Amino acid sequence: MSRSQISVLAFVSLIVAASCASDDLKPPVDCEVEGPVIQVTEVGDSECNEQNGFVGVEASAGAGNYQYSLNGEPFQPDPLFSDLGAGSYTVTVKDDNGCETSVTLSINNSEGVNLTVSSTEAGCGASEGTITAIPEGGEPPYAYRIDGGSFQDEATFENLSQGVHTVVIQDQTGCESSQTARVNSGISFAADIQPIITSSCAINDCHNGNQFPDFRVFKNIKDNAANVKKLTGDGTMPQEGSITQAQIDKIACWVDDGAPQN
Repeated sequence: MSRSQISVLAFVSLIVAASCASDDLKPPVDCEVEGPVIQVTEVGDSECNEQNGFVGVEASAGAGNYQYSLNGEPFQPDPLFSDLGAGSYTVTVKDDNGCETSVTLSINNSEGVNLTVSSTEAGCGASEGTITAIPEGGEPPYAYRIDGGSFQDEATFENLSQGVHTVVIQDQTGCESSQTARVNSGISFAADIQPIITSSCAINDCHNGNQFPDFRVFKNIKDNAANVKKLTGDGTMPQEGSITQAQIDKIACWVDDGAPQN
C-alpha cells in the first residue's frame, strides 16, 4: 500500500471516529449490572441540636475495594459516619471500577421536632417551584427557613428554581431538624427528550446500534446523560444537523433532574 493510500485511509478513519462524538462518551462498563450495592445497616438518632447521631452502611457486589462518601465529602474506607445532627444524608459507595451507588436516609431528633417535605416542579429555566415543610413532634409554634435564609412562620416556600434545597425547622424550644428536597424542572423523557435523541442521535451510522452507545436503549442514554448535556451544550453533538437552543435547554434541565425515565 502506497503512502498516499495510507494517508487517505487515516483521514477517512478520522472522519468516522468524529462523526458521533463517541470518544467523549462513557466506555462500556455497565455499572448498573456490575456496580456495587449499598444497604443501611444502622442509624442512630441525635439529641436536639447535638451532633451525636450516626449511620452505618454495608456494600456488596461491584469490583475490588469500597470507598464511602457522606453528602459529597471525600471518600473514606470506613462505612461508619458519626457525629451527625438531625437531618437527611446521602451515603455513596464507589468500587474499583469507579461505579457508584447511593442511598439517602434521615437521622431524626430522638426527642424533639422532625419534618418531612414535599415539592412541586419549577419549570425548565423558570422559578415556579414550591417546597412545603410538614412538622412532626416538637413544640409549636414552628419557624422555617430554606437554603440558609431567615426563619419565617410560613411552611411553604415559593418561586424556587430547579435543584436541591435544604429546609430547616425550629420549634419553640429551639430544637432544629433539616431535610433536603429536590425541585425538578418537569421535563419529560418520553415527551421532550426521546424525540430529540431519536431524530438527531439514534440515526444511521451513529448511535442506532452501529456505534457504542446504542441510544435506542434508555439505560445507555442515562449512563451518558452528563456527557450528552456537555456535548449538546458546546455544539459538538449532534455531529450531523443541529438542534435548537430550546432543545439544548430541555436536555440540560432533564439531566439536572437526574435523567429520570419519566
